[in-house]
Amino acid sequence: MLDLDFNLNELNSKTDEELAVLGKTDKTAAAVLISRYSRLIFIKSEIYANSDTDSDDLHQEGMLSLLKAIEAFDPQKGVKFSTFAEVCIVNRMRTLSKRSVKNTSFVERIDDDEAEDVLSVEETPESIYFYKEFFSELWKNICSVLSLTELNVLTLCVQGLSYRSAAEKLGMTEKAVDNAMQRARKKIRAVMHDTN
Repeated sequence: MLDLDFNLNELNSKTDEELAVLGKTDKTAAAVLISRYSRLIFIKSEIYANSDTDSDDLHQEGMLSLLKAIEAFDPQKGVKFSTFAEVCIVNRMRTLSKRSVKNTSFVERIDDDEAEDVLSVEETPESIYFYKEFFSELWKNICSVLSLTELNVLTLCVQGLSYRSAAEKLGMTEKAVDNAMQRARKKIRAVMHDTN
């Protein structure tokens, strides 16, 4: 466990660009990068959700787009990973939303022209299947090691709730939520270590 903690501390100190390069072959590096971008994906999924496109669907697509961004990122192009990842995530969500709503106008940091200049991620049925299978299996493994309390706390915190808000929603103390998150993190690290 000490080796794993040291590895995570080392990975946490790396830039997004370094993690993206490592994340192509190292699942733990990819997981650290995913944790950094989970809030962005959550926020974007809420922005692009509409009556026909559920925010949960958009959140899942955003996660898949982030994995594809890790796979396709090329530091030689001179584009920051944060810009590249946001383009991939936003374009996918925008595409899904526009299928159901023709006339949408969202305010965001990246415009269409800039998005087209960035390397697009090739989407194949095989890659979509691979990522969905990967996330499904990973989530199943995480759920199998977490208690119900830990799973509830993790779900609310990933959705962007503060420890205080999660505590109120679950009828727990803030300290109990913090303890549950600490236990969940240790268990998730162990799962990520086993799958690497």
